[in-house]
Amino acid sequence: MARRNAPQPRVAPKRRAPGVQIGEATARALVLQGSAQVFARMGVRAPSAEDLLEASGVSRRTFYRLYAGKEAVVVALYTLGTEMLLEACRHAARRERDLRSLVVRCIDAHLNNARQSGRLVFVLGGEAQHQESPLHARRLQVHAEIVELLVASAASEASGGVDRLLIRGLLLAIEGVTRIVLAEGDEGLAVDEAALAHARVIMIQIANGALAAHEAAGCH
Repeated sequence: MARRNAPQPRVAPKRRAPGVQIGEATARALVLQGSAQVFARMGVRAPSAEDLLEASGVSRRTFYRLYAGKEAVVVALYTLGTEMLLEACRHAARRERDLRSLVVRCIDAHLNNARQSGRLVFVLGGEAQHQESPLHARRLQVHAEIVELLVASAASEASGGVDRLLIRGLLLAIEGVTRIVLAEGDEGLAVDEAALAHARVIMIQIANGALAAHEAAGCH
């Protein structure tokens, strides 16, 4: 049975009465929630700041007090999502000392993001692959941190380490397979558990094969 990640039919939020004050945290949450629905429905480039403002249900003054415009909201959403991914990998690194086990935990973190927010992961992840995108630098930052977590895990083993380029390649493979699953699941709108399970098996096979070949070659 396909899992539907599509947002519910759009219902314009009620604008708050003039003079009604809400806290900054609440206002930011409203903007991000409304904007996530817009981006999931329209992609990143088509919507305007006005679309986000309308979907958020906050005043224009509040919106622009919190965010300079659409680009700032896109970056905030992507940062929030990737921080959840990073925290899952960091948590795994505190518990796992075996490189292969940590790689599997990082694979699971990627797939869990796809499971929970498939459409948004597809849209924002695709945008982040473009070098001219404001999300691209964050994507590289996330890659770098995960690579360091995995390299540190390898260094703690008897083998003494692993090539960073290999780890970077593995990370790109994990990201790529995840994206294939999302693309084939109606661009993140209908990702089913069987597809995620199959992707997990393939990712683990890729990782184990690459690490075994690397070790056999005596590369560090």
